[in-house]
Amino acid sequence: MTADRRLPTTNKKSSAMILICLITLVAFILRIYRLDYFSLRGDESFTVIFVQRTWEGLWKGISTIEPNPPLMYLALRVWIVIAGASEFVTRYFSLWFGVLCVPLAYRLAREMRELGGTRGTVGIIAAGLVAINPYQIWHSQDVRNYTMWPALSLLALIFFWRWLNLEVGSWKLEVGASRDKRKLISNVQRPTPNIHLSLYVLATLASLYTHYYDVFILAALNVFVFALALRGRSWKTLARWISAQIVLVALYAPWVLFGTNRITTYGEGSAEQSVSILDMFSRTISAFVLSETVPDTLRQIAWLPLLIVVIAILIVVARKNHWHAMFFSLYLIVPTLALYVISIGRPLFLERYLNGIAPAYYLVLAIGLAALWQWRSRWRVPMLALSILFFTASSAFAISNFQFDPTYAKAPDWRGLMRNITPQLGDIVVQNFTEMSPLYYLGTTTPLTTLPKDYWYTPTDEKRLQQLNSQYRRIWFIPAAPDQWDSDHLVEKFLTRNDERIGEMKAGTLRVQLYLTPREFESKIIPVNARVGDATLTGYRVENGRTSHVVLYWRATQKIAKDYTVFVHIADSSGSVIAQQDRVPAFG
Repeated sequence: MTADRRLPTTNKKSSAMILICLITLVAFILRIYRLDYFSLRGDESFTVIFVQRTWEGLWKGISTIEPNPPLMYLALRVWIVIAGASEFVTRYFSLWFGVLCVPLAYRLAREMRELGGTRGTVGIIAAGLVAINPYQIWHSQDVRNYTMWPALSLLALIFFWRWLNLEVGSWKLEVGASRDKRKLISNVQRPTPNIHLSLYVLATLASLYTHYYDVFILAALNVFVFALALRGRSWKTLARWISAQIVLVALYAPWVLFGTNRITTYGEGSAEQSVSILDMFSRTISAFVLSETVPDTLRQIAWLPLLIVVIAILIVVARKNHWHAMFFSLYLIVPTLALYVISIGRPLFLERYLNGIAPAYYLVLAIGLAALWQWRSRWRVPMLALSILFFTASSAFAISNFQFDPTYAKAPDWRGLMRNITPQLGDIVVQNFTEMSPLYYLGTTTPLTTLPKDYWYTPTDEKRLQQLNSQYRRIWFIPAAPDQWDSDHLVEKFLTRNDERIGEMKAGTLRVQLYLTPREFESKIIPVNARVGDATLTGYRVENGRTSHVVLYWRATQKIAKDYTVFVHIADSSGSVIAQQDRVPAFG
């Protein structure tokens, strides 16, 4: 009889494990698909180049340059030493943690069952939502810390709930009873779960050393535990929890106080400041569910219904177990409020800076979908079908956009552009905006510099360009898009005025120009010095190959009052014209 009773439970567990493995496989396939198809974007290129510094240089850079703690950089450095620094390999580092979030989300839902009656269905649905979520897929293909952080945070929460379940034994607050009749039921025979609390401390420490904002999740947990322990008058539980927090502070405070100066000085140039709290909630929930690769109009339409659904689910959860509802509410609200406060007057808000709490949204939505699954109503099937259609269709739409629509491409075609650059001895590459991807694809054999040094062009930048003209024979120039640095295109104007452009190549939205400097072409000029109107034809040179290339060199004697057109005729010995071209000087 005993064996017969256990068999169904064993079968259910086996079926759940098989299903989670299949969902994890789907997550892996979606994340590895075209993993290295797009070029590394600027932040990715910076990260890969940054972690390949010397150990001393890397540690100094983490302390004074990078806005994130050291764990991800150190781990990625080891990974690159072992596997290499290609796009596929470096992105695989993030992919691994992104896939890991799928079974971790399932496991967290399972661990919470004793305090809320959460069934395996919630965990399976949460794992499925994470697996197909376009926002998490995008970051799983990005060489940054936005998958490592939620993975470690989920791991810490798993150990937290294991500790909490064992710490309080089989105690529960009787739901539905009056305040006077609520009882604390303790099972004193259960062992003290110090091992799980220790593992929680280690996982939380790793998460804190991956992203500074994990401290906000830690703050939410502290509020939850204090409320839980004080309500149940479980002083030993509270004492052990406080001891764990002291250990965390002792192991983390030295880095924050003495290891880095970025916490008090950092402000992200691409981030925003003083964003309203409503905008933070609306933008994060729409990003976490729909991603940022859908039209803004769709996100603006969808965020309010999504937020209402999340709040409604939390209200339903509160009716069954208010501790569960409190946990999720704190998990969602405290980090968002904290980021709102610290970003007042300082650019510190981007949606991805809250990706550590994204699993909370997926878990809450999973609870709602599981409730629909168990709902006994004629509306059950159509509501479930509509919900499944929404999540699958929106995910497919967003994934399709960033994989196939150039508007949402992760990065321009830096790889293709840099293939057009065939450097020779005496070449330098100049770009007029800050971007690390050209350096990643160019390598270290050819020098690369950025001019202007700041957003605005200054006389110092022009002096530097003059130095480059005297030092190098050829300049490869990558101009920025019109809305980026050097908006007046003064670097390009200098090169056009002083150098000879002999080619321009394009790759998607990017272009690169090749200039000969005076050091390269002046010795080849045949002097003429003929005055023509307001300009002087100083000379010319001819390059003979399969076609003849004639270059005329002009110098304006004063500001040109009208446009000129140059007629170039090539004649044979008898005076017959064999080739001609009519155009305005300087590239038309």
